[in-house]
Amino acid sequence: MNVTRFIKCVGPFGFCLFLAASAFVFAEPLPSKTFVSVENATFHQLVFADEDIAVLNNLYPPKGDSGFHTHYRDLFTVIIQPSQSSSQRLDEPLTAVPMSPAGAATYGTVGAEPVTHRVVNGDKSVFQIIAVELRRSKPLGNAVSSRDGAPQYVQIVDNSRIRAWRLILAPGQSTPSISQANRGIRVVVRGGLLTTITSGLQDQQLALRPGDFAVQPVGATRALKNSGAETIELVEIELK
Repeated sequence: MNVTRFIKCVGPFGFCLFLAASAFVFAEPLPSKTFVSVENATFHQLVFADEDIAVLNNLYPPKGDSGFHTHYRDLFTVIIQPSQSSSQRLDEPLTAVPMSPAGAATYGTVGAEPVTHRVVNGDKSVFQIIAVELRRSKPLGNAVSSRDGAPQYVQIVDNSRIRAWRLILAPGQSTPSISQANRGIRVVVRGGLLTTITSGLQDQQLALRPGDFAVQPVGATRALKNSGAETIELVEIELK
């Protein structure tokens, strides 16, 4: 897996399951060994789902507690609004997690055993993460675009399930055209006015906001231009 300077921690599910070596907090007793799935956890809003993927908008208010919930599938996450949080696995202490910046992206693998934990936002600000759950039981084995001809796309993850890139465009900057080889997802870290340029079609302008996402279809060909006054940051993935 290739990472960039934006990725501050690694391990299962990055920020959300990483257990720091300090700042231990009293482990609360667990009332039950049966827990909801991640899609039904508190402050986890399921905003899109099909047979391939599920997209969750995890939005924690100050001191928001997800409660214990279980992950059954691999998960790709992007932090939209960082905050100081803590995480707790079953029968382990609630532990402070190093705070990663907006845009930090991680990939977590679930093995033969599901993973159960909870996340607590202990800060005074909102904590927001967009999570993409992979629902395919295995990769289809299709080729994925390289985007070598558009160096503005910086590859940040490449494994057996997905390939992901980060794209940062200052006002007025643009990318050459790329072709989407497989289905994918775009996550907006920093928004602005983005123009999509596709041969044979009228240019399309989009007013993007942090936390927005879009499903990218197979075979889509597009060039992008930042038509606004703010720097735009996107994270895009393609399924394998």
